[in-house]
Amino acid sequence: MKRSLPSQSSIFNFFHKKTNQTELGTELITTEEVPCASTIENGAIESTVDLPELRDIGRYVDVRITDDKFKYDLLKNPWLPSSNFNFPIVSKRKLKFQISWLTRFSWLVYSKQLEGALCKVCVLFSNECTGKGSNQKVGALVSKPFIKWKDALECFKLHSNAEYHKLSVIRAEEFLKIIDNKKPNISIAIDSVHKNIVLENRAKLVPIIETIIFCGRQEVALRGDNDSGPIFSCSADNNDGNFRSLLRFRAQSGDLILKDHLENSAANAVYISPLIQNELIHICGASIQTQIVTKIKNAGFFSILADETCDISRIEQMSLCVRYIEDCSIREDFLTFIPIYDASGKGLARTIMIEIDKLGLKKENLVGQGYDGASSMSGIFNGVQKNICKITPHALYVHIRPFVKPRCWATM
Repeated sequence: MKRSLPSQSSIFNFFHKKTNQTELGTELITTEEVPCASTIENGAIESTVDLPELRDIGRYVDVRITDDKFKYDLLKNPWLPSSNFNFPIVSKRKLKFQISWLTRFSWLVYSKQLEGALCKVCVLFSNECTGKGSNQKVGALVSKPFIKWKDALECFKLHSNAEYHKLSVIRAEEFLKIIDNKKPNISIAIDSVHKNIVLENRAKLVPIIETIIFCGRQEVALRGDNDSGPIFSCSADNNDGNFRSLLRFRAQSGDLILKDHLENSAANAVYISPLIQNELIHICGASIQTQIVTKIKNAGFFSILADETCDISRIEQMSLCVRYIEDCSIREDFLTFIPIYDASGKGLARTIMIEIDKLGLKKENLVGQGYDGASSMSGIFNGVQKNICKITPHALYVHIRPFVKPRCWATM
């Protein structure tokens, strides 16, 4: 198993001062021993390894280097012996490494520490095992130095044609392209593709959301007799609703993005079904409510207006409106419908106060309340106004006559 050098926070930081040590061969290298700094000029990374002994590839055999900047320096500027370097002699034939081999094989380096030849690309980028099933371990030139100088040229040629060496060369070339900014990082490319897909999907949803908002502003019903099936195959005698008709009209009038979406999207990804319509309406309502609550908070103080009613399904609910000041003028806005489970004065008051807390409004800023003349709402002993006054005594109650309903209720 390969050992790992300490990972760095950036590819432009090399061996920051740390206290942990990494064992390499028979020596201990501490990150404190390497005084170097990263520099960049015109997009090119300059070498930052100033100590020659640290650029000896032999120090990093069976070591996984996680610092890309350091790996770049080793690959571009490994330690090379000078022309007058005294290579050690081995065997009785007094053979030794020939410096001309470095020119003949671009991947070849000599390790002063290990006193042998190595392949720099395979040391830095090769796998531990090669061959079919990855069950053959790499040997000389990769996991150990080559010192059999008698067979040097033959072994170097065989290594150049080895599949694992060719793969390491490709990895090294791609690594250099990424570091030199000649090729984007694969993670960045994938992220860019994902962002483009998100932008395209949002562009498809925009006309659908705008159509729903248009129907809401104009108080136009969305649904029709039959609002299912392909949108462009609607027969003349079938009324599929205002929403689908407006989308069809918009697509046929030149909205190419919408037209392509409606024609080519999968049946479960068109996003115009009644379920999706309700979901988008709910999202729009939540957004509007959030904006109103923000205005109320900016105003500081507010009053509430409430009345009970039944919807078409005969569910008892309370409409809650708010009255506040914005830009020196009085505003009345509808906030929400609240289901009613306890129609007593105390129960209704508790429901209103819970809803105020849910909206994020401070009950201490409630200075007024207005209801009709129903005893459960305006009763001076057990009505809503009395129970709320027990919680916020400064919430003044004002009776709202039936023929003077708040303006905001006219649009509900």
